[in-house]
Amino acid sequence: MDRYEKAALLEWWANPSTCLVRIPVRVTATASTGEWEALLSSPLDHGVRDDLKQLVDADPCFTLRFDTSAVEVQAEGFDGLDHLQLVAVPGP
Repeated sequence: MDRYEKAALLEWWANPSTCLVRIPVRVTATASTGEWEALLSSPLDHGVRDDLKQLVDADPCFTLRFDTSAVEVQAEGFDGLDHLQLVAVPGP
């Protein structure tokens, strides 16, 4: 299998105890590249979209949370509507 799609949550944490954004997404990954395309599961209203864009511009690091695991990712692109390009952040 060289492509898969799965539901996940995209989270932006202000600090270890405060999650400011938690957005349901549908992610598509290509085999072992560490890159995902995230499609927002439901349309965001204009204000929330603007807030997400500001967060991406300020600090593009997010947590991509699956059922039983999570990975740190960086938003490499946001079309301002419903797609984000995500790249895995290498661990320590």
